[in-house]
Amino acid sequence: MASHIQERNTVSPNLTFVIIHAMLFGIDFLLLTIKPVQMAGQDAWTAVLLCSAGIHIVIVMMYSVLNRHQTDLMNIHIRLFGKWIGLMLNLIFTVFFLFVAVYQLRLFIEVIQVWVFPEMQTWSLALVLLLIAYYIISCGFRVIVGICMFSLINTVLFLTIFFMIPYFHFNNLLPAMSHSPYDILGAMKELTASYMGIEMIPFCYTFIKTPQKSQKWAHWGVLSMTFIYAVEVIFAVITFKPEQLSNEVWPGLTKYKFIHFPFVERFEFIGSSATVLRLFPIICLCIWVASRIMKFTFSIRQIRVLPFLLILVFIATCLIPNRIGVDVVQYWIKLSGISVIFVYFPALYLFDILRAKVEKTK
Repeated sequence: MASHIQERNTVSPNLTFVIIHAMLFGIDFLLLTIKPVQMAGQDAWTAVLLCSAGIHIVIVMMYSVLNRHQTDLMNIHIRLFGKWIGLMLNLIFTVFFLFVAVYQLRLFIEVIQVWVFPEMQTWSLALVLLLIAYYIISCGFRVIVGICMFSLINTVLFLTIFFMIPYFHFNNLLPAMSHSPYDILGAMKELTASYMGIEMIPFCYTFIKTPQKSQKWAHWGVLSMTFIYAVEVIFAVITFKPEQLSNEVWPGLTKYKFIHFPFVERFEFIGSSATVLRLFPIICLCIWVASRIMKFTFSIRQIRVLPFLLILVFIATCLIPNRIGVDVVQYWIKLSGISVIFVYFPALYLFDILRAKVEKTK
């Protein structure tokens, strides 16, 4: 089976950069620094670089498989493992992407409930956001990628971190390289969830014109976010003491409290509300991929299965009651992210190579 996508539904290879940037610049970026800094302290930035190096290796493996088969991961599963196992793997990815969408949506709602409207009900905001997501997803992949462009605006808001310069304590970066490899590995494990998003590439592969040329843009997307992650971690170290950071739930939003304008008294309201630009690209891409897998598996139109998936996301989001529930979901997201990125894709790469060698010997 091969995927045949009309050219008018495809996007340029350089927009792979935008897709990766949008997926890696999600709501959980606001929580990025807490666990890594607690584990590796002032050396947490080295964990960012090492984790990024691992991600680049996984991207090379991923494109090696994709370019060899010239199709998306759904078809590759069928080719390598047969119909039934392949379909089962595709359905597992459906659950995975819906899980990510639920997590990101609930995390954003918590941001709004904590920083802007404490009395707002989870279901009301979830309903409005998913209705907007339905409109975006129903317009097709090119529109979703266009929405991903809006996530770049948050890069401008990220620059507001420089308003904190008077509060920096650069001596917090010393002594350098004083933590053990075990601490660095622990920080890398925590950072893996922040790099979740590259697994979107194998499902978007056939929607990219000359997809072989998109690999360099995927690497550039990861590099750009690695720079942002490293800066965020370093700034957290030189702004907060470790004991202070352990008491922060949203260090990525706390920096907005340092910003003061004569015409804006509470800039953190703007900063927290603007995170919606990070939300829509992720939930739209995740639900779009889930609906596409359902179309591939059950031969049903995406537009028909889309309301059903949105209802599932809505119910699951409303079932997460508080911060404890969000932490539980976050734990499983991290575990599944590590399994998919650093276990499944390398295993798929090795299996594909061994299979190709066995076929050559026959």
